[in-house]
Amino acid sequence: MTPADGQSAAGRGGLNRPAEYPAAQAGGPAQPADFLFGLFWAVLGASIAWGSWTMDRLERQGVEPYAVPGLVPGLLGLILLGFGLILALRGWRGRGAVATEEVAPSEGASESQGKAEPWRIGLALLLVLGFVLGLLGRGPPFWLCAFLFVFLAIALFEWPERRAAGTLGRGLAVAFLVAAGAAAAVSFVFQEVFLVRLP
Repeated sequence: MTPADGQSAAGRGGLNRPAEYPAAQAGGPAQPADFLFGLFWAVLGASIAWGSWTMDRLERQGVEPYAVPGLVPGLLGLILLGFGLILALRGWRGRGAVATEEVAPSEGASESQGKAEPWRIGLALLLVLGFVLGLLGRGPPFWLCAFLFVFLAIALFEWPERRAAGTLGRGLAVAFLVAAGAAAAVSFVFQEVFLVRLP
């Protein structure tokens, strides 16, 4: 086999990593967008956590430790920080795109595979705005709003993959169970632990 044949075979197998990830070979992030977004969320999460930590604890008013101001935002900030660092690390290593290529190196694969899809961003915005502006505080109880949000998010985001794999029924069942568990857990934690009155 000649070098040209080897290169063409590698191209047919979808393993053109030197041409696809020049930044990684040059010492930079393999997926700059994921890396930068990860850093953004990490910095935002760290800022929220720090702001929550420096808030007044209201000890003089006898506030319980699990109900002090800034507790929930602080926990959310730490979660954002953790997931932001994970995303930045994956963006630096380029693991997501490499794994995608190794799992599905079939011929005729979509060129946009592994890239961000605008419809997902639009769907996420639509779900969040619909939850905040259309459901929350508009009549339905909080647990039902949370259930609908989580169920629709899982079902709609997984719809193309589930339909292609012929597992729509299983996907909807999983979405139903996860949404029911999440809605019950969130309602219980906020109402019984944090003593927050939900709409």
